[in-house]
Amino acid sequence: MRGNPNHPVVREAKDQWHKLCAIALHKLGVIELEITAHDIEELTTADLANIVLDTRPGDVLLLRLVSNAEAETLAREHGGLEV
Repeated sequence: MRGNPNHPVVREAKDQWHKLCAIALHKLGVIELEITAHDIEELTTADLANIVLDTRPGDVLLLRLVSNAEAETLAREHGGLEV
């Protein structure tokens, strides 16, 4: 399942994903983050493998992890789903 590829936030994030990762690492105070197959499996089994991007007042971009069900609901509410 994919969210709305035409949503402005989705389009911008697709082009700038590497900058978002760099900002997240900087905010966490690290310059390196090791990700293993176990980490990926754990994220998937926790049903929090969906990243939601949301803009907020004051030039704020919020990133959060949500469940598959919540991601589907949000995608439907904000422009539909591309299956």
